[in-house]
Amino acid sequence: MKRILLATAFAALVAAPAHAQRSGTYVVEGVSPAGERYEGALQLQATGPQTWRLVWTISGSTTTGVAISAGNTLVVGYTVEGLPGAGSYEVQTDGRLVGRWTQGLQGGVGTETLTPR
Repeated sequence: MKRILLATAFAALVAAPAHAQRSGTYVVEGVSPAGERYEGALQLQATGPQTWRLVWTISGSTTTGVAISAGNTLVVGYTVEGLPGAGSYEVQTDGRLVGRWTQGLQGGVGTETLTPR
């Protein structure tokens, strides 16, 4: 009986992020490493069972990236004007992605919340 309960609990934990993380449009709300607030939109598109394509539109600029799902985390890579960037987002049960990012060679960490529309 214990094994069945543990297996059921584990299956629910594993299934939750995949269910919450889905293709679609997200509202972007963030804070840059310099403390500046910004808003925009993100298109998240599955490209495989654990891989994603991302397209941010913020202040009229478009940035594209790729990501891989790793448990409850979405690990992201992108470039802006030839400079590399990376981010890590925790998948919430309500479908939001809450994360941190860095870009270029200056260092610093920004925060970002992606909320499904």
